[in-house]
Amino acid sequence: MRSFLILITAITLLPISVPAQDFDTNTTYAEYCAACHGFDGSGMSADIPDFTDESNRLRKSDNALIKIIMEGVQQADGTIVMPAFGGAEPFSYEQSQQLLDFLRESFGS
Repeated sequence: MRSFLILITAITLLPISVPAQDFDTNTTYAEYCAACHGFDGSGMSADIPDFTDESNRLRKSDNALIKIIMEGVQQADGTIVMPAFGGAEPFSYEQSQQLLDFLRESFGS
């Protein structure tokens, strides 16, 4: 019985490792981006970048676009035109790069 209690105690003290879910760029785009940028990438209004336009923002460098994803976009008057999505939540720098790759593959650049 004592061995059983020691075993149970040891098991409960072990860290539980749950594998991280794979980052699904399609789901992430649908959840965080499509409401403004549209499911087809064309933008829901004239003020929102059209990812399908050849002169679109996807032509900027990876660093510039990841900064936009991570930090958002704020006008000089403080109006937030795109929220920041970076950090641990909702996704990391690496996931932002994956999302950018998805955008370029899906909507061209």
